[in-house]
Amino acid sequence: MTELANASPLDEAEIDELEAFLFSDSVSEEALDYPSLHGLLSAVSICPSAIAKAEWLEAIFDGQPRYENSDQQQRIELLLQRELDGIRAELDHEEPPELPCDLELDEDSLLTPWSQGFMEGVFMREEDWFGSNEEQVAELLLPIMIASELFDDDAELQQMRANPKLIQGLCQEIPDLLTDLYLLFRVPEQGQPKGPKGKGGKAKSGRRR
Repeated sequence: MTELANASPLDEAEIDELEAFLFSDSVSEEALDYPSLHGLLSAVSICPSAIAKAEWLEAIFDGQPRYENSDQQQRIELLLQRELDGIRAELDHEEPPELPCDLELDEDSLLTPWSQGFMEGVFMREEDWFGSNEEQVAELLLPIMIASELFDDDAELQQMRANPKLIQGLCQEIPDLLTDLYLLFRVPEQGQPKGPKGKGGKAKSGRRR
């Protein structure tokens, strides 16, 4: 496993600084918020193919921010790179990543925007995610797909969402499933992860509505 030099996690003040920039007039109104960008960077970390920094930065900001100067640009990009490196470090050590939200799926849950950001990262390289082990990857992604609310036109997922106890159990597994996905793509010889427990059916790979 590779050691990452910039893997120190962001503290609360740094997260506040990053969020202030994301909600400023310097970025698009469609820029991701902090939970969403954490989800996207989690997907970038797990993706079986490399995604260039310029590409995931554009996805986070929905274009190019209007930085005040080069120092501000360097600072914001450093914070985002540290966030990415921190997630990768957890995965490298086979530790379930710590999500910046509770794993409760309710009306005001931040798990939904986190999951939407993660799926946005998956869509960036959808063919690579599902190119091999398609069925197993779809099963591992199932709780994230449900929490994202991007697949509400899928009758099978709608039926599962009607069972709050089942859904809550699946959402609690998300951090462990991220580790399973990471290992599946990088060290498949160590064995195949089993996928979410207690699911009512197989997920289907699909695109956004």
